[in-house]
Amino acid sequence: MRRWLSRTADSAGTFGSTAKRSRNGSTHAGRIDRGHRDALTAVAGLALTGVLALTGCGAQDEASPSPAPSSSTPGAPDLEQFTPPPSGLVDEDTGESVEPRPVPEWDDASRAAVVKAAETALRAFARPTLDHQTWWTQLEPLLTPQAAADYSYVDPANIPALKVTGPGLIVLDTSAYVATVEIPTSVARYQLILTRKDAGSPWLTSRITPVGN
Repeated sequence: MRRWLSRTADSAGTFGSTAKRSRNGSTHAGRIDRGHRDALTAVAGLALTGVLALTGCGAQDEASPSPAPSSSTPGAPDLEQFTPPPSGLVDEDTGESVEPRPVPEWDDASRAAVVKAAETALRAFARPTLDHQTWWTQLEPLLTPQAAADYSYVDPANIPALKVTGPGLIVLDTSAYVATVEIPTSVARYQLILTRKDAGSPWLTSRITPVGN
């Protein structure tokens, strides 16, 4: 911009010298001199306008403060709005927390308990003189849910009367949760399959089957 103004000033000086040399000349030369002065005045005015415009832009840029960096940071999530995970073991079917079950073992108490449960279930099963309601009320608590569904429509009158003639014997005990007990009776030998959920749960009968004399 300064170079351009310098060049403009030099041109004005040149035009001034020419005007002095031609001041005593003809009237036509005087008109040309006035035309040159008018042109110089217009050029100088445009130059001044440009300088003021550039100065104003620079001042505006310096006056405009740059935006301050944001000091806000993402807030931490409120953990209280989330449901805490259940403690302990979780049931896969219900999603609810369950307490660990005691693991059963095959000891003398377990063997005696399963034999007694088998004998009790067989005696409650073979009572043909009872009506169905009485028979079922006494038998159902001794059965697993699946066995209860299987035997609920049995007519007790079709079951032969029998007497237990000897102690029950465990014939299969590969798992501490399941056992097969064979019981001799006055009619035939019966095998009963019993299960338990854990060491603290009772033995329940899942199947009662005659296996021969």
